[in-house]
Amino acid sequence: MKHLYFCGIKHSGKSTLGKLAAQALGYSWVDLDDLVLQGIAPYRSIREFYQEAGKKAFMEEEVRALKAFLNTRETPYIISLGGGTSDNQALIDVIKQSGKLVYLEVKEPVLLQRILAGGVPPFLDPSDPASSFASLYERRHARYSNICDIMVRLPNYPDVRDTAHFLVETLKIEV
Repeated sequence: MKHLYFCGIKHSGKSTLGKLAAQALGYSWVDLDDLVLQGIAPYRSIREFYQEAGKKAFMEEEVRALKAFLNTRETPYIISLGGGTSDNQALIDVIKQSGKLVYLEVKEPVLLQRILAGGVPPFLDPSDPASSFASLYERRHARYSNICDIMVRLPNYPDVRDTAHFLVETLKIEV
């Protein structure tokens, strides 16, 4: 049984649904950001590392962390990826060799609402967050749609457990 990698745009539920799906399917679960954080001491956060070291160094660290993790694991995992995984081809190559890439697709307006619930994040233009998110969504959605092994169009249920149940039942058919 291979690993399942959950990818998607920010706030699509990669971590929350990853934990719930892993429990239901008998997988272990890990978040790639947690693996990266373990390897970038003395940095206290992914954001701090990214801001100081840059995108290229961060992407290299994602690949290094995943390879190191995979070399020490025999059992299947659900691995939740970062929202920008689509930009890291070297990481995609490692993923494709070791498992299946599952795109958790959520409609753009739903994601925008979730993101803005916490205020306008730094990756969006504060003068027009909707337009800047639309551009990001379009680019990443196109990329994930093209590279994924399994695409799951998630409904926007009010209870995340219902969404997790939908995802698990879909994966039982697809995997």
